[in-house]
Amino acid sequence: MSAKRASKPGIGQKVFGFFIRLLFLILRMTDIRLVALVGTAVGYLTWAIFPSRRRIVARNLRIAANPELKGKELSSLVRKNIVRTCVNMACTFKTGLLTDKELKRSATLIGDNRFREDAEKGDCIICCIPHAGNWEMLARLRPVFQKVKRYGSLYRRLDNPVLEKAVYDIRTRYGCEMFNIKNGLKDIFRLSRDGGLLGVLSDQFTQQGIYIPYFGKVTGTTTLPALIYKRRKENVHLYAVASRTQGLGQWEVDFNHEVQIPATEESSIEDITMRVNLELEKVQSQGILDGFWMHHRWKSTMIFAPYNDEKQNEIIRKYARLPFRIIICVPEEFEEALITIPMLRCLKNCRPDMELSVVCPAEQKVFWQTQAYIDNVATTNEQESPADQLEAPELYKKGPYDYLFMLSSNKRVFMNLQRFMPMFISGFASNPLSKAFNNRVSMAVGEEPQHKVKHYEHLLRWHIVARPGEYPDPATGNAEATGNFIAPFSTLGDADSWETGKWKELVSALGSNTRLLALEQDSEKAEKLAEELGIGIVLVRPENVATVLGPQCMLYAVDGLLPQLAALVGSRCHVIMASRLAAVYAPLGAGHHAVSNHTPCHPCYARSCDQHPSCSAGITIKELMGA
Repeated sequence: MSAKRASKPGIGQKVFGFFIRLLFLILRMTDIRLVALVGTAVGYLTWAIFPSRRRIVARNLRIAANPELKGKELSSLVRKNIVRTCVNMACTFKTGLLTDKELKRSATLIGDNRFREDAEKGDCIICCIPHAGNWEMLARLRPVFQKVKRYGSLYRRLDNPVLEKAVYDIRTRYGCEMFNIKNGLKDIFRLSRDGGLLGVLSDQFTQQGIYIPYFGKVTGTTTLPALIYKRRKENVHLYAVASRTQGLGQWEVDFNHEVQIPATEESSIEDITMRVNLELEKVQSQGILDGFWMHHRWKSTMIFAPYNDEKQNEIIRKYARLPFRIIICVPEEFEEALITIPMLRCLKNCRPDMELSVVCPAEQKVFWQTQAYIDNVATTNEQESPADQLEAPELYKKGPYDYLFMLSSNKRVFMNLQRFMPMFISGFASNPLSKAFNNRVSMAVGEEPQHKVKHYEHLLRWHIVARPGEYPDPATGNAEATGNFIAPFSTLGDADSWETGKWKELVSALGSNTRLLALEQDSEKAEKLAEELGIGIVLVRPENVATVLGPQCMLYAVDGLLPQLAALVGSRCHVIMASRLAAVYAPLGAGHHAVSNHTPCHPCYARSCDQHPSCSAGITIKELMGA
């Protein structure tokens, strides 16, 4: 395949081309061991001055080698890998210029007998190659396989046309054909029909592929080897092939890992690709420090679950050992934190390997611990930082975190969580911290007011394809609980408060099966009011509302935390909303009734009303009870 004709180079590119040709001339005369020494020096320099690369390598090594690596042991492996990677990359420039004598000294082939036999009899051999060791060595080995009819490799065209031509010429000078994937698959399929060797760098992250485990953690994976295998159907073999460093300027190339595809059944693209990944894991594990771990192999992107495919989910459930870990820093206002529940449930259900960790104020901790879709909870106002809590030994062994939804505006907490980088961060553009986010979602302005739950659904749709989650979960409520409850005390202040006389009228209208519901923090004033009203009292904490209320209960309340919690367990709520807009903050679900007195200052979002009479004073018993 010929290289695509490049546009006419400018003066700058011509100068650059001159230095490239000069560099290659020098490399031809330089022993590869000296090149490796130069690469070693560059490696130590890279390790010293690029902390961001150290973090990326540390993350990748924890996934590929051992998730429990930390401290000096992890730092040592990071340094060794960066140095070795720079050595390998430096030597790739020399590899295509090796003479036959130099090649024989630098490359040792192991396990190539069966591989050679399959290739020389005209079968199609698909070499699945990881970014490990000196991968350019595989293109240089063309003369070793003289009896193989065709010998090719896929590659990605370089942006600089001068450098592209120079590298292309080196790669093809010994007869290796180079196929640019952007030119389509026609020539690739022709080679597979003719028979021969085709190299595919199979461990490159791709968002256009499928999401299956690699080293036990899900990542975007190319399906091209499986696609070629399925198209050829017979006389085709898949091999995982990699090179490993054996000494200064010396590598061994391992051909001993054929991907076994059962001949007795029709394997899917997903199944074949997973088998390729498993074999690549084996060949890479034998030289883990040779892996090119300086890039985001397990990349977190804006779209991390593009579709719900049951074949992929089945593979994930079977082979994933490390979860996809999302941190959600929920709003500090408990009332709004509850509104994120539909979003959190959708996240939990979008992938089988999903793990959700909530970061919240201490007063929310026990509530989130009772929610089945939340795996871990860390708090923002305890002596131990949220990051330290999320790196406790039992959590650390699950591997690195992948994603952060920053729904809080707490700068101190955000700075603390940044130790988990590289991590993809998403949130609303209105958040004061949004400049540091990878994805900033803006809400449309000038339209009719939307409930806040729609904002979180809008944020979610930027990341996954999912139907909106449900907020009410009657199954968590008390199915045997009945009766009417009043909740006169608000967590939002006293702006929504109602005078005692009206609560007396309401209790009289509701009948004897009425009790006063209040949070334990309001116990003193709740007991006093209950005695005055002549009714029983029920004190609750946010986490045990489900033991008291259920779908057969009715709650008459002022705006605040209790109506939200009641709605969560399926109770119907009639709510006074004197300070907030019902269209934005009303309890979620069906059967609720919100009532406001629309004065010129409504909604004021104030904690205390300075109007006389107050907004809530104009709301009647009949209006609150509704139909």
